[in-house]
Amino acid sequence: MAVISVAILVITILIYGIFQFSSYNKYREFFEPLDNKTYSYKKFLPGCLGIVEKLQLSGAGRYQTMLNQKLVMLYGSRYIAYYTKVHWSVKILYLFLGVILGALFCLLDASEYMALIIIPITSLGLFFLVDNNLDNQYKQRIFELERDFPNFISKLILLVNAGLNVRQAIERIVADSNKNAPLYKELYCVISDIQAGAIEYEAYMDFAERCKIKQITNFVSIVQQNMKLGGNQMLFELKRMGTECWEMRKNVAKQMGEKASSKLMIPLSIMFLAVVLICVAPVILEFRSVF
Repeated sequence: MAVISVAILVITILIYGIFQFSSYNKYREFFEPLDNKTYSYKKFLPGCLGIVEKLQLSGAGRYQTMLNQKLVMLYGSRYIAYYTKVHWSVKILYLFLGVILGALFCLLDASEYMALIIIPITSLGLFFLVDNNLDNQYKQRIFELERDFPNFISKLILLVNAGLNVRQAIERIVADSNKNAPLYKELYCVISDIQAGAIEYEAYMDFAERCKIKQITNFVSIVQQNMKLGGNQMLFELKRMGTECWEMRKNVAKQMGEKASSKLMIPLSIMFLAVVLICVAPVILEFRSVF
């Protein structure tokens, strides 16, 4: 089995090395825009992109649709093609890493040929782990958008009541807010697009496309309807939405509190067992000494 493990290890490293050597100069600049902290391994991705391009990997059907939905939420529709290639390149890199780790494990435990099954299990596990990481980022982004949106609506209502229009109110809110938060990053993009000459109606539509949550979609619909029809109905609708959003945030906070309390049950149970053992151990030792 050791011979087979070594052969798999050498072939895997050789295939990766060939594609990395042939594709590094071609695709090195492709990965330069990626964040160095999130993609600290981006220097290893050019060879994986070479494989993606060679095999024309892009997913298919419902699977790719699910990936696209999450990638659009995280990076926007205008960058979907770029980040699709990045995602598949990372998946290929993790696949190689899984094969290498599985082969090394088989070398350390060269007792049975059945251990070779670890190689495909490890490689496929890491291959789909990339999707799990993407899903976690997607859920975290939705949570942050839903968390900040009620506060944004409250500020917007106050400023619109003070006589500002929606665009001016958003500019004021973005200027006074944390620009690292996903919601305010997207609102900053809206203002930047409008200042760059984009049609305001379309800028809000793109905003809704990038942040596909119910609250933002409804907000954009209200703003676009006001742009078409005018009138004072918008302020009433925004107040109603603000009330609904705060109620939703209260429910989310309550659910998070319940999850946190349920997670605390495990360490509390362990502590309880430890206390019981400390109390019971002297009694057990006393009985053993008697008999």
